[in-house]
Amino acid sequence: MTDEKRLAELVARLIESRRSESRISPGWIATEAMKDLDPERVSPPLVYIGCHLELRQIARSQLRGRFERDPGESEQHKLWPDLQARYPVLRGGEEPEYVRLEDLTQTDVGYNVARLRAEGNAKLRHADALEAWGRSHWTSAA
Repeated sequence: MTDEKRLAELVARLIESRRSESRISPGWIATEAMKDLDPERVSPPLVYIGCHLELRQIARSQLRGRFERDPGESEQHKLWPDLQARYPVLRGGEEPEYVRLEDLTQTDVGYNVARLRAEGNAKLRHADALEAWGRSHWTSAA
């Protein structure tokens, strides 16, 4: 097994261990992983920070993908099957935490609705631009 896969598995195991918690932070996961990897914290500070940053990225990536479709985590999903089990929320400019659907505040829902609509609108603009390019390209090639 490659070192990259071992790091990914460590992060996945830590995320799984926190599955029942209301909030999961990539930073917390990275700190826990560093405790596992360097329990005496003997790494030079820049090495520690670099490793922590990479582990946070791994955790962010896994959290984004993991909770998009996590069926059956709650009764909410039987009524609203298109909803994710967790959504990102921002806290004071820090990195997002991933919060269970049931624990979202009205502000959290508003943030995610705006974020999803902005993503959707960006994709629509991209589709419109590609469609226009295609019409122009195939018309001029004829």
